[in-house]
Amino acid sequence: MEEKMPRTDNRSRMMTVIHVVLSVIAFVFISFLIRFFANSSRLLFSHYGDVFKTALCVSLVLQIWDFDRKAVKSFAIFSFLYVFAACIKLFVNMPLSGREIVDAFCFANLICAVLMCVLRFLHSIRNIFIKRFCCLLFDILLVAALLPPVACIGYYFLSGQLLSATIVLTLFQTNFSEAAAYIRDRGVLLWGGGILLALLSVGGIVYYINRTRFNPDKESKNIVLCILSVIVMVLGCRVGSDMVDNVHSVAVYKQTGGVLKQYKEYGKAKEKRMKALKQLTGLAVKPGQGGVYVLVIGESETRDHMEAYGYNRENTPWLSAAIQDRGTILFRNAYSNHTHTVPVLTYALSEKNQYNDMQLSKAYSVMEVAKAAGYKTYWISNQIKYSAWDTPTAEMASTANREIWLNGNVGKSNLTQYYDEEIAKRIEEIDFEKDGNIFIVCHLMGCHGLYSDRYPGKFEKFKGEKSRDAVIKYDNSVYYNDYVLKKIYETVSGHKNFKAMIYLSDHGENPDEGTGHEASKFTWQMARIPLVMFLSDSFVRDSGPVFQALSANKEKYWTNDLLYNALVVIMGIQNAPNGADNLNLASDKYNMDRKQLKTLHRKKSLVEDRR
Repeated sequence: MEEKMPRTDNRSRMMTVIHVVLSVIAFVFISFLIRFFANSSRLLFSHYGDVFKTALCVSLVLQIWDFDRKAVKSFAIFSFLYVFAACIKLFVNMPLSGREIVDAFCFANLICAVLMCVLRFLHSIRNIFIKRFCCLLFDILLVAALLPPVACIGYYFLSGQLLSATIVLTLFQTNFSEAAAYIRDRGVLLWGGGILLALLSVGGIVYYINRTRFNPDKESKNIVLCILSVIVMVLGCRVGSDMVDNVHSVAVYKQTGGVLKQYKEYGKAKEKRMKALKQLTGLAVKPGQGGVYVLVIGESETRDHMEAYGYNRENTPWLSAAIQDRGTILFRNAYSNHTHTVPVLTYALSEKNQYNDMQLSKAYSVMEVAKAAGYKTYWISNQIKYSAWDTPTAEMASTANREIWLNGNVGKSNLTQYYDEEIAKRIEEIDFEKDGNIFIVCHLMGCHGLYSDRYPGKFEKFKGEKSRDAVIKYDNSVYYNDYVLKKIYETVSGHKNFKAMIYLSDHGENPDEGTGHEASKFTWQMARIPLVMFLSDSFVRDSGPVFQALSANKEKYWTNDLLYNALVVIMGIQNAPNGADNLNLASDKYNMDRKQLKTLHRKKSLVEDRR
């Protein structure tokens, strides 16, 4: 017996080595094969050092579990989820490189290797209370590792689109009621069932992995291999960190974090920007060009559904009549810079735009500049003042001398307590005689879904087929929005110091296809917006060159991230920080065309809009 034991040990070691080598070869071979799913840049022999390190890590961890079937299946589950999530790009006709697929495969296995190694150590804990607590933490980590690919896959099956950072970012600025309204509008059973199925799937996988058991007869060997696997996983973690940017289901959250970090930095830098503005020499309103200026920001209104722009329903009677006046300019080719409110207004109301390299935290807002130049500033909004995250829009509003938020359920509800016409009533409270130069920003709920929630019953002008219900309700919201613009204009234009009212929508909407304004389902209708300027006789007289330039540019293409450039000139602010004249719609030097202009923050060129 004593002579046979060494032979047995040698044979056992040999089998261990053979298992590790074979599993490494199998892993590398699989990574080679899955590259053929790619539709671009397959690069069959690139970064195989990383693949080999991942394979070695996985092989050692499987050896710890003595190649238990459940352990092997756990790796297979992770691989399937992450690779399938990566392949969604193929289903939505987007380029997918070989490296993206392999990195998703390797990343999934590295994550699973770490978790399985942790689970092995949990089994060795003897104290029942400590073990239960550690198991709870393990389950939280396991859920966190499973959610990214499951969220991507679930979103694809529910919407037919790839989950993007823009969609995730929107969730940070969406309250429960708005999310509920979105789901209700697109099918409670579909979304509710999809979310429930995703949660059950994650729960089922967590339960399955927790039932994996190791062989107690090989305790000593497992401990040695655990030490080796920890060493390899240190290298694996370095490899994994390099892969994150290529693993879409995880990178989307990293990108979201980067944007949210910029938003936070914008708020922190507000005091620095205000101090810098005070040091600017000559920042003031030109003599004779001050007065009352009103910026009305609509919500989700596309010009494709406006009678004033040629739509076949009479849903903008007031605007259609108003544009006959010499002082009213209708711009026919205005586009949004994005399809979601926060990224749109972050650029539209600040120096930052798609065509400069300025850091957002250093970009002055039009509110800051107007206030520093001597305007009394007001921000009147019927939108939610989001408390979940401080966005640049909220920071810009906080700069105003006075903020008025009509929705009292701040950060909790999207069910507005007032219709948009209430904004006109709040404007009446302003002392126009006392305040002198005044700049008012009005932010409407406009045509935001649910469309039927945006207007009183008496404005239900259009009715028709059930199949066109969403379009009919949307057109009614446009009809009511026209009435709101009329009320605001009548309220401000009667004052002797009134100079101009500018109306534009943050972005458009696609009620025809029921896709709202989701960037992942982008259509050009989501980017086509109205832009109208109502200029008083005194403005035309006192700011003749600006009026002439605006009139001359009314047919030119323009994106609303250039709003700041035009506003500071229209309001007569001297020596304001501003971009080049070729970006300024209020300048005769404005020369941007469809080839130069972009949307979705430079992801789409206006040349692509064939309309």
